[in-house]
Amino acid sequence: MKADKGGVSLDHDTKEKVTKWTEPNGNKCFHFSERQLFEHTWIIILVALLLIAVTGSEYLLNSSFYTLTPNFILFFFAFLWWMTIPLRANEAVIEETVHELMDGMVAADANAIGTEVAKSFVHYDIKGTYAIITGRFFLVLLKNGEVWEYLISYHEPTNEKNGYYECEKSHEVSKNPKHIKAICPRRWSSFLAYFNLSDKAKLWILIFTVIIIGGGTFAGAFWVIMRLKWWILFLIGGYFTLYEIVGLIAKVHPGKMMRAVMNIVSLPIVFLYLLTALVQPFITVVGTYFFVVSFAFGIPALIMICLSKLVWLQLRPETAVFVVLALGSILSSNYFVSKSIIRHTPLKDWGNHTYESYREKLAFYLVHPSNMVFLIYLIYFVFLSVSGYLLIQNGAYMISESFDVAILKAFLVYIAYTNMRTKAKNTEIEAKELLGRISSLFVHDKYE
Repeated sequence: MKADKGGVSLDHDTKEKVTKWTEPNGNKCFHFSERQLFEHTWIIILVALLLIAVTGSEYLLNSSFYTLTPNFILFFFAFLWWMTIPLRANEAVIEETVHELMDGMVAADANAIGTEVAKSFVHYDIKGTYAIITGRFFLVLLKNGEVWEYLISYHEPTNEKNGYYECEKSHEVSKNPKHIKAICPRRWSSFLAYFNLSDKAKLWILIFTVIIIGGGTFAGAFWVIMRLKWWILFLIGGYFTLYEIVGLIAKVHPGKMMRAVMNIVSLPIVFLYLLTALVQPFITVVGTYFFVVSFAFGIPALIMICLSKLVWLQLRPETAVFVVLALGSILSSNYFVSKSIIRHTPLKDWGNHTYESYREKLAFYLVHPSNMVFLIYLIYFVFLSVSGYLLIQNGAYMISESFDVAILKAFLVYIAYTNMRTKAKNTEIEAKELLGRISSLFVHDKYE
């Protein structure tokens, strides 16, 4: 089994610039020309010009500066990202080179004691708010649970020799809790185990997180569209025109600079892709309940309206609310009805893609009777709590006296239904024995 290295692959030109050798004491050494801080200033200048163009366009189109604050925040994070480009590039070279020099030797050391390497990577000890590096180590997690650390020393450049890194050939069994915590892969599971959450609780936490994130994304997109209105078409058209122009220039004049420009111009597409990935689960969750509620409550409501319009049955509005709520609550918590509704909506598995089957299974789980009963009880609980508080505190009704009573009676009917269904499931009747007893009623004694 191959060990998890956690490094990145370098291109051929970068590998050629790394000089490697072995010291007489067996330690592995290497040297490369490290990239310097604040290089490629054109990147941050281009980001600044793009953000200024966005703010300027808003002012010209809408005479406002709503994007000024978010653009300033984006520029701040872009500036931090630009500053770390050389550092991350240097760390990538160090990571890849250390693996090339040390992996074979570490594997041999592990085999000597009858085990294998599970995971390994370069770790940095840092201190202070400026992240000053105080030590470098090659950490190795073995399958027997031990953590080894190999010291990586940096030798400053002198007049006779360039600066270089030296990897110790001998290891120590780590006693440093920070090193052990950094490489042991059980941190997230231990965190969840601390709260002792069930799988169902974890799933509902994930579902509510999806609803919050997806709802926020939807609300934000709706606000932007309503704010910009038809101007957004010009912005989208201008962006894709810029994207195509930059793409054509990158094809005619390929190079690192144009690749970087193309990556920056592609950021809105990447951002849109991430938003789409977040919104898809939200659409599944909200769409499931939307379709079930629309059919379960909408069809009884249409029937009540048609009966009233045809003068076949004159119902008060409060009576119609009572019937619709009681019948809709019962239908929505019936698994056969809910699954039938899902199978007649866009959420069903059409057989075109694999994710459609997962989407349908998620929808079936969301409308399972145990979940639907809980949600309906929760809605009634919130309504009756607020209504009861207003009645007791202010002597007022949430809607009106008759409507509040109608909703309360609908809830009582639903309670009776759920209790009846629970009792029916808990009642065990031996069918054969009962059938035999009933059949014996038709058998008469024979007298000789």
